[in-house]
Amino acid sequence: MPVMVDGLRMPAIVAGDVALEICNTRAAWDGGAETHEYLHSYEHVAVWARHAGLLPDLATADAADGERVLSRVLEFRRAYYQALTGADADWSLISQYVRTLAPGLRPAAETGSDSTAAWDYGDDAERPLRAIVHQAARLLASPGSTEVRACAGAGCGWLFRDPRGRRRWCVMAVCGNRAKVARHAATHRPPA
Repeated sequence: MPVMVDGLRMPAIVAGDVALEICNTRAAWDGGAETHEYLHSYEHVAVWARHAGLLPDLATADAADGERVLSRVLEFRRAYYQALTGADADWSLISQYVRTLAPGLRPAAETGSDSTAAWDYGDDAERPLRAIVHQAARLLASPGSTEVRACAGAGCGWLFRDPRGRRRWCVMAVCGNRAKVARHAATHRPPA
């Protein structure tokens, strides 16, 4: 379910937790034929990080740093998704990212007037990655990590918070409707 942000196709924000949105930058985690990647370049990562609410402004990088950061974002995203879905997660990789990118984070000197702390992710090319890793570590270390569910929609796999344990779809109007239509078609198919 894409939206246009600064001229780039971005995924809709549906997870209910900013820490999960990075996992929703890819569709069809189950390896289906409709796999879709939203992060094709560093520019996509930077625009997405602002769109998702991780950063207040656009991060920048030169070409070499941008390619390196993009590769690291995708590597971390895969391990993080596996950790959240109970797959064979690479916890040592996640720990390495948290140890190297998130341990020295502190609230920014200037916080908003609404008393919401803003985190200082630096001003280098790794700024979006640092924000992703920090939010992921925050969620993984919280009881909220047990409320994470994957969308039951065929070819989706997007993650969302489900504190009441009753949600099945990332977006009912998209994945839920597709499932209803498929179920209806299967039950009303003429005999062969």
